[in-house]
Amino acid sequence: MNPAFAPGCLSRVEDAGINASAPREQLWVDGWLVRFSPGKAKRARCVQAVAAGRLSLDERLARCLAIYAEVGLQPFFRITPFSLPAGLDAQLAARGMERIDDTRSWSRR
Repeated sequence: MNPAFAPGCLSRVEDAGINASAPREQLWVDGWLVRFSPGKAKRARCVQAVAAGRLSLDERLARCLAIYAEVGLQPFFRITPFSLPAGLDAQLAARGMERIDDTRSWSRR
């Protein structure tokens, strides 16, 4: 995270981004927001791990992957500094998933 910004402010920005695009094709799986809109925007067709949940990572992952298989879409996971559990990107990599994009936002000071 950029130390120039307060974590609380960044968290609010993240919440606003999630709330700004809410496709009809979404549901919650134990703290993870699963979006499966067939459009081009990955934000509308990805898993966003926003809460710790109670199920094991493998159980949650299996449920999410089953949803994407059912609707015929490739699964994507959006990882941010706020993703839970911490270190989710490494845990997904250990299960054979690969990082495909790195998104950054820039602005002029």
